[in-house]
Amino acid sequence: MATKDWKIEDFDRVLVVEGHGDRFFYAEVLEAVGKHGQVFIHVLGGKDNLKQEVEVLITPTLLERKVAIAFILDADETPKQTRESLQDLLSGLTDQGVVDGKWTQGSPKIGLMIVPGSDAKGEIETLVWQSWISDPANAGQKKCIEDFVSCMHVSNAVAQSPDKGLIGALLALRNDEDPRLGPGARANVFDLNSPHFQSLRQFLAGF
Repeated sequence: MATKDWKIEDFDRVLVVEGHGDRFFYAEVLEAVGKHGQVFIHVLGGKDNLKQEVEVLITPTLLERKVAIAFILDADETPKQTRESLQDLLSGLTDQGVVDGKWTQGSPKIGLMIVPGSDAKGEIETLVWQSWISDPANAGQKKCIEDFVSCMHVSNAVAQSPDKGLIGALLALRNDEDPRLGPGARANVFDLNSPHFQSLRQFLAGF
């Protein structure tokens, strides 16, 4: 789902994500829940300056003009800290009680989801990998990918993010024209109807 010509001013619903790779994946999930063309996806550009970027984005003008604003961010290695800091930050900026996994009832309504979910460490790739390996039909390919990653580790080639490395190795062959998460979802490598995505789908359907 192309978004490159869209402008935030043209939409009354906004989804805020960390990176460009995330944008294309969540665009596919939005389309899967019937929200195609209804939500502008704003990319923060990572967590390095997250607080400052969010404070610049969430202005009184934005809050006045939007119907719904949601944030989906990776837990990384500190799910509890990430959750609490984002809940506090967004609650203060919007004057609403923002809670992970839920939407507020205010105007605009504000949503927050930390992935992969609960108190698990990781990122969206963690959730996608867990979903993909849950299908028994993928057992053979799973072993091949894990053997490859293990072999690379022995050669001192270690992915900065283990789950990103696993997903990248999978997509290098399953969607070799563009082995990124979003294009992989667009190519139907991942089953977005998997039970693993139920909470994410329900959250995005809240738009």
